[in-house]
Amino acid sequence: MRSNHFLDEVSSYIRSKEAKKYIEAELKAHLHQAKTELVKKGYTEDEAEELAVRNMGSPSDIGLRMDKLHRPKIDWKLMSMFLFMSVMGLFLFGFLFKNGISFSVLKQVYSVAGSVILACVLLFFDYRKLQRWGWVFFTVGCLILVQFQFSNVFVNGSPRINIMGLLSVDSIVVLPIFLLAWAGMLQSKKMNVYLAAILYICSAFLFMVTVNLQAVALYSLMVAVMVWKSGLNKRKILITAAVLLTTCVSLLLISLKDIRAYQFERLYAFVTPERFIETSGYMYLKLERLIEDAGWFGHLGSHREIDFSNEMMTDFIFVTITYTLGWAGALLIGLLFLWIIWRISRIFQTVKDPFGKMLVSGSFAIFTAQVTVSIGMSLGLLPIISVSLPFMSYGALSAMINAFLFGLVLSVYHKKNITRMKKI
Repeated sequence: MRSNHFLDEVSSYIRSKEAKKYIEAELKAHLHQAKTELVKKGYTEDEAEELAVRNMGSPSDIGLRMDKLHRPKIDWKLMSMFLFMSVMGLFLFGFLFKNGISFSVLKQVYSVAGSVILACVLLFFDYRKLQRWGWVFFTVGCLILVQFQFSNVFVNGSPRINIMGLLSVDSIVVLPIFLLAWAGMLQSKKMNVYLAAILYICSAFLFMVTVNLQAVALYSLMVAVMVWKSGLNKRKILITAAVLLTTCVSLLLISLKDIRAYQFERLYAFVTPERFIETSGYMYLKLERLIEDAGWFGHLGSHREIDFSNEMMTDFIFVTITYTLGWAGALLIGLLFLWIIWRISRIFQTVKDPFGKMLVSGSFAIFTAQVTVSIGMSLGLLPIISVSLPFMSYGALSAMINAFLFGLVLSVYHKKNITRMKKI
């Protein structure tokens, strides 16, 4: 059998067009090397080619094996969990919903449906096409943050902008853009620790000007994890991080004299909420009482203690779930979140593409931080800040951001074998 016939037959069993191209190139190189060695031993060109092909084995066996090994794969476990948690969050919202002004079951259905569609679209999108646009994404993210300075719409002191007149969003909306930006920039040969520090300081300043503590914290953690997991010098990263942290603490201490009394009160309320029962400590005590009264099996038949305010359906949704389903239900949901976090970390370990690893590490940092802070805040372990619980909290923005993260992770996993094939 001639080598071209052999390659054609092997390729006929491979379904992925992209994998087929790289497998053909690899086999062709192996055949050429084997043929060259046989010619040196005294075989003619034709004899060497036929013998090299014969020594490769059955083309059908090779084709079937290569097809199984290198075809794109879907992480059905993570995908199924994403769908399950999305549907469960929607079901819980519909079950807990009480006719009121602030909430709409239909809007939540649209949000969940949109998030599922977004994740599925990203799953089949080739994420590698985004790598060379890192600096562009960073510029776009900064320009969007600048737009918040000209906003005349404020919610809890934080400016918001409208997206096509349909959705009012805060600065956390640019987190996915900066995730793509840093994943791309960290693959650039121009990138080093000091440049990364300068870029972080500039962008973090723009975040801080938007008066959104949640966005600043999530962004800082995302950048820290991605830079640490990159190929940059670990020693320089630690030294630079120590300098930045020392500078931040020093500036914070200097600014203490400008902090107002109510801001100090919020800090003290976390430690001793009983002293501020009429003001900042009220919510801490309320959450503590609801958690303690939940019992193991909750209050499915009566939610009178839950007032279904904005906070109880967004930032403190875990308390609402715990009171309704009990500690057993809350523990089950907590374990499901832990499984998702573990699964994403496993995907990170199996991915070989540096750009893909950056995307997974950044997504892991954002998702894990949201879950940890939201649950910790609800249980009184962390100070109260505005952080939504993925899948469970009411609102389109949180649903879409987390769908974007899951879509990217699934896309990286989908292409991981093809990427490995390219490097052979």
